[in-house]
Amino acid sequence: MVGWARLWATARRDPRTARLRQGAWYPVVSRGASRLVLRVPGASAPIAVAKHAFEFRRSPPARFTVVYRSAHERAARALPPGSGSRVYAVCPRCTHRVDLGMIPLAEARCPACDHAGDIAWWETG
Repeated sequence: MVGWARLWATARRDPRTARLRQGAWYPVVSRGASRLVLRVPGASAPIAVAKHAFEFRRSPPARFTVVYRSAHERAARALPPGSGSRVYAVCPRCTHRVDLGMIPLAEARCPACDHAGDIAWWETG
């Protein structure tokens, strides 16, 4: 693995990036001049994507990424009870969504993998 990548919040979606979660970091299998090859959970094979649409880093992410749901997303999705807030964090370890509710927290704990850490409010996804 050569690093980690996540889709820029303002990047346009295409068929290759449609299944990627906003704010989630994905392992980069290889990196070329214009493409990244990502390992995506649930995909049968690695996915090649346009490099310019992704933020790249060499070390694994340590902080929770903050994502703001749009009004359209909140209306279009049937959200589970208790997760209808506008803001959630993405776990850097397992990409599970952690509802942040109305109170800005400094730290979060993932209910799926029990990872605990800082919330990177300045790094919105």
